[in-house]
Amino acid sequence: MKITNLWVQVGLIVILGVAIGMAYNQFQRSPLPIFKTYKPEPKGETGEDLSVYYIEIDAEGLRDFVEAGMAVLLDARTRENYNQGHIPKAISLPIGEFKQRYNAVSPLLIEDKAIIIYCIDLYCLDSSLLAKELHQKGYGEIFVYKPGIEEWKELGYPLEGAEGASQ
Repeated sequence: MKITNLWVQVGLIVILGVAIGMAYNQFQRSPLPIFKTYKPEPKGETGEDLSVYYIEIDAEGLRDFVEAGMAVLLDARTRENYNQGHIPKAISLPIGEFKQRYNAVSPLLIEDKAIIIYCIDLYCLDSSLLAKELHQKGYGEIFVYKPGIEEWKELGYPLEGAEGASQ
């Protein structure tokens, strides 16, 4: 009887300890993502925080901006990916071709329109890197749709290009 009572007490102490630890974690500046999907902070090659160059936007915000004609939409993926299907009205500006293609695309980046950039998914840094490059060129209102084209497709939104022709 005493051994069973001891195990109940040990179990209660462990449960209480876990609950206190989880509560403590939630009040930390950078809590561990226990109940959330891990979303990596975009870091450049030098470890700099790339998120200072843009504001994150969700799919609805992206649609509203583009449909209202208040934004220019840039696809930071490779041209091959762009040609396989892209968000309607998106302009291809792969980060790997930025220096070569910037002069051709820059006339489309109108001063009174926001710039929205997307890539593949949450883990793709190309949109964050492109935001940095554009910020350094003097552009101010830059948004990044971090979930990228993968979420766009999951939401059932239309595509243009090879994959998008049937949608």
